[in-house]
Amino acid sequence: MARNKRDIDRQLKRDTIEDVACGLFMAQGYEATSMAGVAAAAGVAPNTLYWYFANKDELLIAVLDRMVGRVFEALAGMQHKPLSARLLWLLKAFDQASGLVTTVHARVEQSDAVRDWHERFHRALDALLVEQLTAQGMDAQQAATMATVGTYVMEGLMSHPHSARERETVVRWLTSLGLPA
Repeated sequence: MARNKRDIDRQLKRDTIEDVACGLFMAQGYEATSMAGVAAAAGVAPNTLYWYFANKDELLIAVLDRMVGRVFEALAGMQHKPLSARLLWLLKAFDQASGLVTTVHARVEQSDAVRDWHERFHRALDALLVEQLTAQGMDAQQAATMATVGTYVMEGLMSHPHSARERETVVRWLTSLGLPA
């Protein structure tokens, strides 16, 4: 069914709000960014935000979903590269939003919605790793275990400062574990 102008305008406004919120969350931090500040920067009335997002956590989740979706979409186009190169690219892509990674971890205990998002992110990264590892010939059960380990290692690399060399060493070690010769 075709979308009418009102639906298109609504999606455009939502996209604008998410873009503005993302920029403010990354520049000022989640805690320092108010819904009123997002509304002002997006050029909408403060109550307009609540037509789209029930609260600031819901807005954060929309920003995260959009960012992760874009990163995973770009990653899907890199199948010709070695797994270690793709994982290093993934880490670099998420470096731009390291403040949001910290925010998620800080809010996991305070917000059921953020905790649910965090668990979904883990499942998505696990699934990505299982797919990649089984495609390289690893047994499915072993790939599931390695994916869990890989997700925690990747999250640790996203959450804590490491030099590029340390990061590369860890990722190359991780991707070499248990892969068939």
